[in-house]
Amino acid sequence: MVKLLIQDAVFVWYEKYYNVKPLLSKSKPQVTLDTSLSTGKYPWARETGDEIMNDYFKRFNVKSSEFEFLLYWPYEKGLLPNFLRPLSQKVPEISPKPLTVRMLVESAKAGRWIFK
Repeated sequence: MVKLLIQDAVFVWYEKYYNVKPLLSKSKPQVTLDTSLSTGKYPWARETGDEIMNDYFKRFNVKSSEFEFLLYWPYEKGLLPNFLRPLSQKVPEISPKPLTVRMLVESAKAGRWIFK
């Protein structure tokens, strides 16, 4: 029963604060347990991802010590392509891992970030 309440609370929180209608779309995306915040059709930018996760950890009292932000929002190259950068400033091409609503729910139930 408590676990369902946590799941519902995560959905309500995400729906209320972060599930916004994309530009040129008629409706908001439907959020499911498998909706990813970092990959897929509507991934969040790094800055917004940081805001979402900080709010999540505070609101649901989840310990963030095991959370590795760069797994889900790795560094991006920016405007300067790698071939124009000196070797010491090249940015590796790393694909982000999906960070799903299910991961948020399960970690909220555990009280700590449980995914690597």
